[in-house]
Amino acid sequence: MNKLTLSLTTLALAASFGLASVAPASADQAAATRNTILGIGALIAGIAIESNVAHKNAVANTVEGYTQNGATVYQDGHVVEPDGNAYYPGNVGRQIACNGGSCDVYADNGGGWNRWQR
Repeated sequence: MNKLTLSLTTLALAASFGLASVAPASADQAAATRNTILGIGALIAGIAIESNVAHKNAVANTVEGYTQNGATVYQDGHVVEPDGNAYYPGNVGRQIACNGGSCDVYADNGGGWNRWQR
């Protein structure tokens, strides 16, 4: 979530809580307490989800290194080839290893993992 979306969500929550308090007094205090607890729980869950999504986006957009053929390797493990094709090595029977920004892709050629060249 970007800051604008988060701000709009916060304003919507504040408005809904404000409108809920305009209703006439209820004789059932247990329902009011339960609704307050559920609202707080929903807010905490929303904050946790937003934080998790922001972290995953940061990892997916951080460069880990480059291969010899110029492909870019990202921290979440996906590889973007110079021609724009992207893949996750584990999904196509390959592994990737990076050291100091230099990365190699390995393929299982039956007898073990060998460096893979495109």
